Amino acid sequence: MTAADTTGSDDTEYRLAHLRDRLADDEVGELSLRIELHGTHVTVCGTVPSEQHRAAVERIVIEVLDGLTVYTDIALADDRPPTGAEDLP
Repeated sequence: MTAADTTGSDDTEYRLAHLRDRLADDEVGELSLRIELHGTHVTVCGTVPSEQHRAAVERIVIEVLDGLTVYTDIALADDRPPTGAEDLP
């Protein structure tokens, strides 16, 4: 690993920590999303309560991680009531 590699890695780790802070503190208040560094790319995964939250999360991710390769897998929570009885063993 070269000094440049270390600096880039430190910068990425700082940006990931900043992203976690922004997602927790900004309008979305999301603490449950997983943000992981995988070599040269970042993944952001989890479930949010609404399409508005997903759009806000994606906007913040783009702002904070601009220039990095990012993959998102952000699902919407299913808040519909159950349609039938749950079968238990």
